[in-house]
Amino acid sequence: MAGEEISRAFMLGNGPVTHGEYIEASPCAHADLPQTKLEPILLKHATQHGFRLRFDHELLGFSRNAKSGRIESLVRCTVTGGRTLIRSKYLCGADGANSTIVRDLNLPLNDRPFGGLALNVLIEADMTHLMTHSTGLLHILTRPDRPQPSFGVIGILRFVKPWTRWVMILLAAEGVTEVAATEAEILARVEELIDDASVDVKIKRISTWTINECYAERYSKDNVFCLGDAVHRHPPHNGLGSNTCVQDAYNLAWKLAYVLKGKADPSLLETYNDERQPVGEYIVRRANDTRRSHSALYGILGTFEPRMEDRVAALAELKEDSEAGRQRRAAFQKVTEEMAEDRDGLGQEMNQLYRSRAIYADDERDPPFIEEDSKKAALQYHQSTYPGSRLPHAWLHPTVKHGPRKAPVSTQDLAGHGIFTLLTGIGGKAAWQSAAARASESLDVEIATYSIGWGQDYEDSLFRWAERGGVEEKGVVLVRPDRTVAWRCQAFPVEMSCESKLVQVMKKVLGFS
Repeated sequence: MAGEEISRAFMLGNGPVTHGEYIEASPCAHADLPQTKLEPILLKHATQHGFRLRFDHELLGFSRNAKSGRIESLVRCTVTGGRTLIRSKYLCGADGANSTIVRDLNLPLNDRPFGGLALNVLIEADMTHLMTHSTGLLHILTRPDRPQPSFGVIGILRFVKPWTRWVMILLAAEGVTEVAATEAEILARVEELIDDASVDVKIKRISTWTINECYAERYSKDNVFCLGDAVHRHPPHNGLGSNTCVQDAYNLAWKLAYVLKGKADPSLLETYNDERQPVGEYIVRRANDTRRSHSALYGILGTFEPRMEDRVAALAELKEDSEAGRQRRAAFQKVTEEMAEDRDGLGQEMNQLYRSRAIYADDERDPPFIEEDSKKAALQYHQSTYPGSRLPHAWLHPTVKHGPRKAPVSTQDLAGHGIFTLLTGIGGKAAWQSAAARASESLDVEIATYSIGWGQDYEDSLFRWAERGGVEEKGVVLVRPDRTVAWRCQAFPVEMSCESKLVQVMKKVLGFS
């Protein structure tokens, strides 16, 4: 941390080139929220909304009652030893990378060979003085001039609380399957990588984890659904771990709610696997491709050279006025630039396209736009209302004929909230609102309707919805409770009334036809 800086790069939309793209993509700003900060927020929200979290309980096993079809789960209290049998219609297995539920369901796993070991070392260390002109989310640290302990060849330091609380990730050498280092040895390596005697380092916690490249080929079986790290296991590169877990739950939750309330056919739940499994598979591959790119970068720096003098020489060569120095600098820059999707992978975050029976694409004349260039697909977010896409973000203003303007509202905020939403334009609201009323009455499903345009419910002053909406003014976009486009209609349907068409679409999306 106190040594010579080799390179620096912008990330997560903070650079001058990508900043605007991130702003256009979402009404929300990026938040770097460590798990230690996120989990208390989730816990508070859950407990304040009727849920009880039992940290002192563990699942011993489960089975499916052949007669009733219900799941019977045996749970043990780790404090008292008492056991409870819980009967439920459904079981959701979000039990992490060592999931017993995935194992007991015998879900097929695509698991690549062992990828290595790493240590997470949570430390307290005031490095404010080092951050004055060197702020950063991540710092990759090497010490070529020192012996390389097998448990920590490379250090990756990220702040938890600026600039006094950190996690140091120590990457073990290739082939290491067990870490036997003492806390004193680990502390010495951390201090060595910081290399500032004025910094007092205190270790708060040490944990070991395996670098995985594993995804489930199916996420569910009968009435048991698995999600999160249980079905996609990968290193933290690209920063999509927690996000992907939350998206799994977001996709599954509204479907479970609708089925339990009788508002959808149980077949709707089958679409959870169809929609989320391809996303998880992609994220696992993407994160590990980035890990391999990092290894190539470390190789150029000479980090893996076994002899100390060779490591020092490789790093010194970056400064040399020689052909070898020029080639090493060029190679280093090339790999660094090729890793842009690790730093600004907006496309890999946002370009998911769901394909399932809960998406109505029968009316589409053309296939969806798919970027063939994998690098562009990872970097660039293509906003679209093609069925199966994430609802595009567009800032709108509530219409005010006279007086102060009201705060802007995103299309993302109009949708969601546990219900379906119709977005139309000038000349379309009466017909589609009537259609929504009929569909709501017929299917007992709430559908909100909003009109966007001059003099409508919301005005599109920046013309972003006009650019991204994908339908004519009298057309409509139907959005699911998870803010995914379920269907769109370019204009009033010709073959039947708006009412009949919407009912037809809703029945298909909800699994009734």
